[in-house]
Amino acid sequence: MSIKRHVFPFLVLLALVFPLFIVSSHAADGGQDPPRGTGNTELGFKGGRYFPQSSDLDNFPSGGHFEASLMRNFSRYFGLGAAIGYFYSGHTTNVQSVTTEQDVNSTYLVLNATLMIPAGAFVPYVEGGCGYYYNRIKESSSTASLSKEDDAFGYHAGAGLNWFFTKDYYIGLGGRYIWTQTNDPTIRLDGFLADVNLGIRF
Repeated sequence: MSIKRHVFPFLVLLALVFPLFIVSSHAADGGQDPPRGTGNTELGFKGGRYFPQSSDLDNFPSGGHFEASLMRNFSRYFGLGAAIGYFYSGHTTNVQSVTTEQDVNSTYLVLNATLMIPAGAFVPYVEGGCGYYYNRIKESSSTASLSKEDDAFGYHAGAGLNWFFTKDYYIGLGGRYIWTQTNDPTIRLDGFLADVNLGIRF
């Protein structure tokens, strides 16, 4: 596995954590009022990249990731919700003039718990959860093809920073690590998700 693949997730997490220090020292200088708290419902959308980290996908490049979520905030600091999403990656090899295309993708439904730390208009957060992953593997070449579908349990942990540019709408950045796999054959799909967050509270 390349050094770049190991280092990139930590650079993204560093980019997410560093602004927290700036927010802590400047939260009182301006920006919107703190977001409304108890009883809020939050509709969110994520879009970004999936970076495979498993040795089973060592030669796979980054792919896409999309997610929609709904969360209930029980206080300004804690929320529970569910999310549905999709990530994918593909890889092409050419050996002795035979081109082989390999694709993996997963559609998931997960439960998520979020701990928020409001600081003015900025809301750093950490999250964790688990759920159901419906995985698909496809391999095709000029000589043969293989397609396999199965489901599996998976879990995740992540962190991010959202900015409420109004009292109800926000934009932000988030990072999440997922652990899941396919079965028969067993292929680890563990990877890092780096996303742009968009959402509304109502």
